Amino acid sequence: MSQMQQLQSWWQSLQKREQQLVLGAAVTLVIAAFYWIVWAPLHQSYQTQQQQLQQLSQQLLQVRSYPVVSAQTKVQGSLTDLISSSARSHKIQVSRMQPQNDQMQVMLNDISFDQLLAWLHELQYQHNVSIVQLDVALADAPGMVRVRRLLVES
Repeated sequence: MSQMQQLQSWWQSLQKREQQLVLGAAVTLVIAAFYWIVWAPLHQSYQTQQQQLQQLSQQLLQVRSYPVVSAQTKVQGSLTDLISSSARSHKIQVSRMQPQNDQMQVMLNDISFDQLLAWLHELQYQHNVSIVQLDVALADAPGMVRVRRLLVES
């Protein structure tokens, strides 16, 4: 006797009510297996992909908002003049500037950290000045720093 015949004889030996119960349990088991094996992993993967898409879209918007700086763009005028005028416009006191080949070493008096970051951002993204090295120390007042050495190049 084959397995199929054994299954049919077992099925026929069940009462009508038992057959309905077994059939309902089988349908529930198939639906649960479909959900856990197919639907849940696909849905989770879809949600993860949507979150990654949102994050990448936000990053793209941020990158597009950055000013375009060409590697071929050169600093207008001398580096000394540029740093002096830029520092003056940001109300930053330069205590010392010392040229070193194509670079400039700058030292600043005590300055607000936020003010320093804004100035460095302008130098780099608007004037295409590269920051080679920055040595900063805490000043006495909170939120203030002392720039011991800022090495920039055009």
